[in-house]
Amino acid sequence: MTPLDGDAVRRSFALALAALAVLGALTACAPAEQQPEATATPTAHATPSPTPSAQPLVVGPGEKPPVLLEGDCAAALTPADLRSVTGAELQLTSSHSDGDVGNAGGLGCRWSGGSSGVVVEILPAAGLDGARFPADQVPYYFEECDPDWVCSGRAETEDLWFSASFEYFPGMDRAEIDAWTSALANVVVENVRAADSEPWTRDRAGWWSELDCAALGDTMSGLLDAMLTGDTGGYIDPPLPGVLMAAHASNWSNCYLGDGAHTIEVYSAAGQAWGLPTATENEPFDTGVPGITAWREAPAQSTPTASYVLTDGVNSLTAYISTDAPWSADDAAIALAYAAASDWR
Repeated sequence: MTPLDGDAVRRSFALALAALAVLGALTACAPAEQQPEATATPTAHATPSPTPSAQPLVVGPGEKPPVLLEGDCAAALTPADLRSVTGAELQLTSSHSDGDVGNAGGLGCRWSGGSSGVVVEILPAAGLDGARFPADQVPYYFEECDPDWVCSGRAETEDLWFSASFEYFPGMDRAEIDAWTSALANVVVENVRAADSEPWTRDRAGWWSELDCAALGDTMSGLLDAMLTGDTGGYIDPPLPGVLMAAHASNWSNCYLGDGAHTIEVYSAAGQAWGLPTATENEPFDTGVPGITAWREAPAQSTPTASYVLTDGVNSLTAYISTDAPWSADDAAIALAYAAASDWR
């Protein structure tokens, strides 16, 4: 994962958080009078769940797993829970279980009030398959803290990975945010366990690994009779911590393939065939490659690119292809289909 950097990252992350809800007029949010004791690495403590006697549900490699709490953020935390920890009056304003978060069976929730907001992301261990948060991103997400912007914390149990991002709480600092995170995580863990959801496991047969962008550039050069180099990309706008964690577990990749003047931008994710097509207006596109199903996405009006999504029935790939290149966008999409079907060789 390419490290995220600098002031541009900070501004972009703020936009990513703010886009989850429309913020109202600024109001002051006083911290709760009593806060849980802070820990350097907040961890929710709870009695381990008993081992279920029934065999867990096996989720297919390209199927969407069950979502925690059936996708109900109100069952994770209440406004009263948030008020008791942060002192702020917050209301649930958005929830999601799509993309990488949904691919892990996770749930993302946002509560807002005045200028403040809290984003909580809950990921089940069954959907992470032992993945760890990228070590090079830990300082940015979980050590730095800007009281005039955002601070995030995380907690883990045997069953769950939890993050909370606190936006625009005057006077907040790292110790306070770690304590708030731990307190909220304890509530969520108890609510998830009380829901007693059916246990499941993910069949990962056929999952793509992270793409080797240099090798993909060589493969596409041969298929398109072009001189392309492949470079590893990253996030233009830093994602929320739970999105980054879930993407890591889904072997998310981003490659830039180019000849110096034209670009093929590729994104891949393992196990996300369930998310395609991305919209009802996507147009089926016949690549002629057995085992590959593809669609054209609605054209972008502002850039000379065409976009395509494709799947081998397990994984997903999205490509943005220059339309003014020596090769046609359709030919480049077909070449990607061949590469995917041949294990990227």
